[in-house]
Amino acid sequence: MSKDEPGLEHALSTPAQVEALADQLSACADQLQARLKTEAVAIGALPEDSPARVQRREAADQLRDAEHALRQHANSLYADAATAIVATLGTPQEQVIALTRAAARQLRRIALVSDAAGLVAGLLQLAGGVASARPGAIITALETIRTQLKAVKAGLPRKPA
Repeated sequence: MSKDEPGLEHALSTPAQVEALADQLSACADQLQARLKTEAVAIGALPEDSPARVQRREAADQLRDAEHALRQHANSLYADAATAIVATLGTPQEQVIALTRAAARQLRRIALVSDAAGLVAGLLQLAGGVASARPGAIITALETIRTQLKAVKAGLPRKPA
């Protein structure tokens, strides 16, 4: 494995790689937004005083806040790409991008919007780790995202209440 091979250089070690991650975080936010729109329709179909409606609306509200935070982090990474370089990460760029791409796909297909919370938290943790150039936080976030993807996949397809 050589750093000269495409996709095998250390992740987040150039401004272009940081921008690519920002693109993927934006894609995750887009998929989450699309899923939340679907959830809004489903919530609207539930009886007004239903406990399920209240629970699902609260979960959707929390994820809407997280979606906005994800967009803010992505926008920050675009603006600060030159300073958000993490040269010592040691993880291939293609792995970071593939993981965030998988997260975006999963966010769109998730059955219960509340199941997205852990995945979105991992994405926010990743964005924060990159913004602060902390390799340990980035590695922890990547592991969180991997774990959450496995958990969500194992639970699919779940039926909304």
